[in-house]
Amino acid sequence: MQTERRELDTGDGQLGLYVARPDGDGPFPLVMFFHHGPGFDDGSREAADAIADEGYCVAVPDRYWRNGPWLTFDVAALFAEGPDSPAMQEFLGLLLGTTDDMVSADIATVLASLEADASVDTANVGCIGYCIGARTVVRALAGQPDTFVAGVGLHPSFCVTPEPNSPHLTVPTISGRLHMAQGTADQLASLEQNQPLLDAVAELGDRGSVDVIDGADHGFAVPGGPAYHPEGAARSYAMAHTIFAEHLGSDA
Repeated sequence: MQTERRELDTGDGQLGLYVARPDGDGPFPLVMFFHHGPGFDDGSREAADAIADEGYCVAVPDRYWRNGPWLTFDVAALFAEGPDSPAMQEFLGLLLGTTDDMVSADIATVLASLEADASVDTANVGCIGYCIGARTVVRALAGQPDTFVAGVGLHPSFCVTPEPNSPHLTVPTISGRLHMAQGTADQLASLEQNQPLLDAVAELGDRGSVDVIDGADHGFAVPGGPAYHPEGAARSYAMAHTIFAEHLGSDA
């Protein structure tokens, strides 16, 4: 397998991009991986590499590049300092200050770059995301249906909000394939909080599926993380592989 970190010129700075793909010429179907709030950490990289091992080009944009390259955060330490600590406030400001419009612009930059790469098949693109990355999955499928045809959201957060443009309200417009996996013990974005999202996904019929994982907490799919749940993670990645195999690439 080949892995590398690239820098893409946005006109306003350098967007970091991690790319993992099998050896060989390809072209390999593209999966975009949207990392979670703590950043693109070792567990996220391990998961991205495992997806690439299944025969995909996996591209991970650095969500926080505007504030520094490849920032990561120790969330356990942040919570230990308290919700009102300067460190926590800085993290939340970065997390929520990176807007959907910013992420959408980053996705466009990544796609434009990879469309010129002969080893990457961008005809039908998939995406997978943790936490706030699951919000990006919903936004991508709803906003770019001609590009993103399949998406998987794991331990979603910030997908059900009071705003009139809450991501869950756009789910009925999605024409692609969407899967969401939620843990019953999620302490950040509870099952109750996410129920409107899960209901909307289930109502997509054959295009939507939901997996509620008993005992899984937020971050259950991140290898090596404090909340890693082997059974729930295995189920989720198996579903992702099934969906991507069916929907991605020029021959899909």
